[in-house]
Amino acid sequence: ISPNGDGKNDVFDLTLHKVAALHIFNRYGLEVFSQANYTTQWYGQSSKGDTLPDGTYFYSMQKDNGINVTGWVYVNRQNR
Repeated sequence: ISPNGDGKNDVFDLTLHKVAALHIFNRYGLEVFSQANYTTQWYGQSSKGDTLPDGTYFYSMQKDNGINVTGWVYVNRQNR
């Protein structure tokens, strides 16, 4: 994602995936964000609202159907 305010790819949009809960972890495995009933609330901030540094973050999502999905997302605020 590129949460730089240009309106393009600014949020981690999982609207179509019916996510019951999303957990985001930094490269050290520390949870930095979590949200129940997630759709598009993550734009590279911590659960407290602090801006997180650019880099790779790992996610674990629990879908409404009980399936767990894991993966990664890269945050890049720079315009290229």
